[in-house]
Amino acid sequence: MPKNPVVVLREELAKHNIELLDVYSYRDRDVIRILDRQAGKVKLYISKRKINSAVSKEDINGIVVDLLKNLSR
Repeated sequence: MPKNPVVVLREELAKHNIELLDVYSYRDRDVIRILDRQAGKVKLYISKRKINSAVSKEDINGIVVDLLKNLSR
């Protein structure tokens, strides 16, 4: 994966009309702050795995799918 994983995550979220605002990294997790443009709200998502540990686009897509499932709740 030639790009930074956060850049790939930003591009994948843009396909779903979601803007990536920030990624806060902690020792055991990442907290992702996003803007849901359909709802017009800023939301937080706590990732179960580190974004920088993603080595392929499929890993990023897995994070995006999990994020979208949590948004629909």
